[in-house]
Amino acid sequence: MKREVVVTGLGIVSPIEAGAGIDIFWQGLCNGKNTIKPIKSFNVNGHKCKVGGEIADFKRFLDDAYFDSYDKCTQLFALATQQALKDSRINYKSSTIGIVFGTILGGIISGAKYMDDVFMKAQKSEDGTLLRDYSLHSIPASIAKKWAFDGPNICINTACAAGADAIGQAYREIQNGRADIMLAGGADTLSEFVFRGFSALGALTQHGMVQPFDKNRSGLALSEGSGVVVLEAKEHAIARNAEIYCSVKGFGSTNDAYNIVRPHTTGDGLSRAIDIAISESQISHSEVDYISAHGTGTIYNDLMETRAIKRSFGEESKNLKISSIKSMLGHSLGASAVIEAIHCVKVMQNSIVPPTINYLNKDMECNLDYVPNKALHKDVNISMSLSAGFGGQNAVLVLENNTR
Repeated sequence: MKREVVVTGLGIVSPIEAGAGIDIFWQGLCNGKNTIKPIKSFNVNGHKCKVGGEIADFKRFLDDAYFDSYDKCTQLFALATQQALKDSRINYKSSTIGIVFGTILGGIISGAKYMDDVFMKAQKSEDGTLLRDYSLHSIPASIAKKWAFDGPNICINTACAAGADAIGQAYREIQNGRADIMLAGGADTLSEFVFRGFSALGALTQHGMVQPFDKNRSGLALSEGSGVVVLEAKEHAIARNAEIYCSVKGFGSTNDAYNIVRPHTTGDGLSRAIDIAISESQISHSEVDYISAHGTGTIYNDLMETRAIKRSFGEESKNLKISSIKSMLGHSLGASAVIEAIHCVKVMQNSIVPPTINYLNKDMECNLDYVPNKALHKDVNISMSLSAGFGGQNAVLVLENNTR
């Protein structure tokens, strides 16, 4: 018999609160706070897009100096982990805990900079620092070393769906009895490397803001951040008298098998992932109250996502409340799906749906209820988070409120 999996801890670092905590993050979302500003960390001259979501001054919230020498991506994940552990009140020294970590680039950009600035200038022939500190797997491994987490340690790299897949994999580890507690998280940083790539694809906003589902949307804004959720077997959480936020009810994962950088316009792949997640949850489509959209603000993704929702929900799609917090935060790559799952937890906890900001002009094809510009009070019992990434990666999570 498969075990019920619950969420017992949350940790967040985003451009809204820069590591100051979940309450400030949530308040910012409900107020429609726009964090997309001119980029300062690298030169964007020559590019039509000059904005993104940057995080500064977050390291002051880390409890000790252990991670001072690590790269920014590891530090972001460490801070989100620190918050999630405090929130969950786990006695981690007496528990076997595993990690599943989702990212796109991890510390690779920092490693390349280290090689150029230090390794090459010193004319070294060898330096173990490169693989030890900057490989993708080194980030969850560093977290495990710091807190002595000796459970499963897995790094997932499935493009923009990586964070959702991390939660899904951690959910499976607990559901099937291979672990009692898992940390599922994601992290990525804003870098010139990624910026130039997305710019070359014409995927970045031309308007200085992100406008998901708007008729005049012109692209996404890149950002950075980290999110961590503590997942736990329900019986284990009850035995230690933990606060339970919600249950993970279902997870679906598919691939478009179509294009490396563009989703299939029909939305079939994402629709199939939605249907798999709902089937596993043993609910009907009509029971879903809210969808946290992938909602990047690009022409193709928003159209595909709307078609996928209509394909799966049919007439019920007209009754759904849907919003994209990327309109406020930008796209934090491997961290985005975890941040969005955390926001779903807060939606159910507080009965408030944050808005899709910058929604000014209705699109005849993207014509669902995207909660434009102003937060909405609504009881949400079941929420769904959608993710779609390069390579046709689709991942869907279904969460159910446990507090009512």
